[in-house]
Amino acid sequence: MEGGIAAAFIVPVASFMVALLLYLIGKAVAEKGRKTEAELSPYACGEIMPPVRPRMDMSRFFTYVLLFLAFDITVPIVALAILGHYLQVTLYLTVMLIAVMTPALYLRELMGR
Repeated sequence: MEGGIAAAFIVPVASFMVALLLYLIGKAVAEKGRKTEAELSPYACGEIMPPVRPRMDMSRFFTYVLLFLAFDITVPIVALAILGHYLQVTLYLTVMLIAVMTPALYLRELMGR
């Protein structure tokens, strides 16, 4: 048992030391590049950039959210139904219904319908 505890300490430390050694060797051997004047100059220096607010298509976003929720919550529902835990299945279905209806109602209000 004591050998297992010692190995649990020695193996991560040895792995870290090997990784550190490889990193230091790679850093010492790697070719050092020279930065050009263009790489050192700041980007868009002095230009007046108008503030642009990106537009997001909320209907597409909510479509992906609803698909993710449907597939994400389906797994525990199926697993619990197979095990016979019907109360939890009912709870999951209720949560899924609320999670699907909330963005749908928000999108409906956003579209003005």
